[in-house]
Amino acid sequence: MAGFIVKITPIALFCGCAGELEYRVSKASLEDRLSTDTLLSSRAISKDCRVLTIHGARDEIVPAEDARQFAAHIPNHELRIMAEANHRYTGHEAELTSLVLDFVRPHLHLHSASRLRPKL
Repeated sequence: MAGFIVKITPIALFCGCAGELEYRVSKASLEDRLSTDTLLSSRAISKDCRVLTIHGARDEIVPAEDARQFAAHIPNHELRIMAEANHRYTGHEAELTSLVLDFVRPHLHLHSASRLRPKL
């Protein structure tokens, strides 16, 4: 875990930048994330829930094998490994978007705009 906690101040904030996005994570939330049992969590996902995992084969932070292991325990799961993508999908944003849209698009009719509008 020490490798992930690059800078913790007495206020317990970890700051970093991913491109133009700045993020802040508390030490407690980071420790919680790193101690999460993903196997147990994956088994808790309902069989009716469709799950898509997209992972970069060249991810320098999380090995693709972790995604494969996670996927093996989810019944209604689709795993897509992007051969040339890194952790941030740098240069592969269009492919990433396409994979997500292809997964979501067939089910958009279930939640049409008219059903989402509030009744006045």
